[in-house]
Amino acid sequence: MERFEVKYKEEATELIEGIEKSLLEMENNHHDPALIEDVFRNMHTLKGNSSMFGFKLIADFTHHLESVYDLIRSGEIQISKQILNTSFSALDHLSLLINNSSTLNESEAKTHQDLSNEVINLSNATVRKVLNNESPFVIDERKDSSQNELKNFRIHFQPNSNFFFNGSNPISIINELRELGECNVAALTNNIPTLEDCEADNCYTAWDIHLITDKDLQLVEKVFEFVRHSSKVEIHEIPEKAPSVNSPEKKFTMQESIKEKLSKSKNVLLSGLSEVQTAISKKQVISSIRVSSERLDNLMNLVSELMTLQAKLGTLAEQNPPTELLGVSENLEKISTRLRDNAFSMCLVPIENMVTPFHRLVRDLASELNKEIEFITEGTETELDKNIMEGLSDPLMHLLRNSVDHGIEDREARLRSGKPAHGKIIFSAYCAGTNVYIEIHDDGKGIDPEKIRKKAIEKGIIGPADILSEKEIFNLIFLPGFSTAEQVSGISGRGVGMDVVKRRIADIRGQIRINSQLNIGTTITIKLPITVSIIDGLLVKISDADFVIPVSSVERCHEIPAGQYLNRFNNLIVLDGEQIPFISLSEEFDGTDNSTCSREIVIIYYDEKKVGLIVDRVVGKFQAVLKPLGKYFLQMDTISGATILGNGKIALVLDTNNVTEQFLNKKNVYSC
Repeated sequence: MERFEVKYKEEATELIEGIEKSLLEMENNHHDPALIEDVFRNMHTLKGNSSMFGFKLIADFTHHLESVYDLIRSGEIQISKQILNTSFSALDHLSLLINNSSTLNESEAKTHQDLSNEVINLSNATVRKVLNNESPFVIDERKDSSQNELKNFRIHFQPNSNFFFNGSNPISIINELRELGECNVAALTNNIPTLEDCEADNCYTAWDIHLITDKDLQLVEKVFEFVRHSSKVEIHEIPEKAPSVNSPEKKFTMQESIKEKLSKSKNVLLSGLSEVQTAISKKQVISSIRVSSERLDNLMNLVSELMTLQAKLGTLAEQNPPTELLGVSENLEKISTRLRDNAFSMCLVPIENMVTPFHRLVRDLASELNKEIEFITEGTETELDKNIMEGLSDPLMHLLRNSVDHGIEDREARLRSGKPAHGKIIFSAYCAGTNVYIEIHDDGKGIDPEKIRKKAIEKGIIGPADILSEKEIFNLIFLPGFSTAEQVSGISGRGVGMDVVKRRIADIRGQIRINSQLNIGTTITIKLPITVSIIDGLLVKISDADFVIPVSSVERCHEIPAGQYLNRFNNLIVLDGEQIPFISLSEEFDGTDNSTCSREIVIIYYDEKKVGLIVDRVVGKFQAVLKPLGKYFLQMDTISGATILGNGKIALVLDTNNVTEQFLNKKNVYSC
């Protein structure tokens, strides 16, 4: 049962996210019937699943919320801000119930009671009051039907064999019909195969149903609204007057129908069985399956180990070229590369999956600060490694809070500046090469570099005579404890956050930069690798030690002949008529000068500028399986991980951005 409960909670969480997404879109488009239908359908599914798994508290609460949107879609009431606010509060409470459905403390129970009453009041469009003497979960939805004429319906309900796969329950459907009136049900079991051929997960039973009700055909069809795609449903209204429920005519008709179904000859049953077995034997096409993230992590670990073993096999094959081992190694490399790419694609998740909470965050903060803000998303179909996405959520939340609090002005300030009354925040994502870029742009007041400079001088971070570019001034924002906010609020202003944002993004091998113009707006760009598990690297030698430089940051390589003059005063080298600053890694890491030997220089990109890394030798391209260094090496910012080579040795993976940044900081210290 625990396994099914876990699956229920996963599906319920997805349904709530879908409802929240539709509600957020509904704020700007109140009358879109598709959005209203999506909300109602997801609520109906959540109610059914909760009832099926025994979560009555959740099912009852969702039922009353569903009733509100049933009235909305029928046009009896209109979407309002009050309904949306109550709906969001109800969704938050449903999330709490799903994760803690067994017991509620006193405060949670009171919240549950208050929200239940509020939702019931919304659905009661005529009375609009709390029922004092009745349970808040009791509401009579039936209208006075004493004057309505009874109708007679014959229903044939035949679920597909895969009917159970999405959590549907035919008994719940039949019970809903019973709520509409009196009905007799005959189960049709002639399609059930022999025990040897029976699949426990398949549905083989159909039902003939005789329903007598005062409801119309449309309401009867509504019962089957969400199962028509997975079943065959035939509903026929018999025009003549419906017989009494207990009349001999009705009993005879139903009993005869059952007897007729059960008294079919053996040959007919065998014939039908053959057709069913033929249909079952056909391959079922399943477009997608749900896989736990733990299994994906295990798959990636196994693929990583396979890549390491393949590298070892390649080394052995190179050492024994005449043997057949070389051909086997080449074929294994092709297969392992394809397997790696497929495993990668399975771990990629659309950024859209984490955007819905951002919509809610901007909406709630804007309401709290009395600001009008439109939140727009673009390119959210871009995919990213799920492990990167997990580490990215909190930094993005903080950046959006800053945009709402510091970036976008209030209505009066915007009107004085000649801007529209409502602000705009654009969240965009796109893929370029082996990197994914995420941009958060707002059309607010922008960042004043002079104000940042004065605050940095006041804190003693820089001197009054120091000359900094605008970009360097903006980077001061990422220093610990730095803040220009004049007042501390519950949202921001304590100087805690932007340094953590940069560190969190650096932990997933990302970069962040800020561009801003006064009274125009601010753009924050985050550059991320698509994956952090396996990278294409350039294997190099530095003082007889092996290092890996990520290929994504490499522009080209050059050979430096022995004795070539290097400008040591300002560390510049001229290549193809272009002056490029360089860093001698052997001198930085080992303190040795190998200028008497021929060396090679790897040109990398640092912050859209070219920097040369001088190494002793470039060995070649290498697929590096990244492994963490452990807690004792956390302070080594210049190293982002380690990998095992084909010969069993360990190579360290360089973080080229931190190598360059530390070198530049040290040069600044020397110049002072």
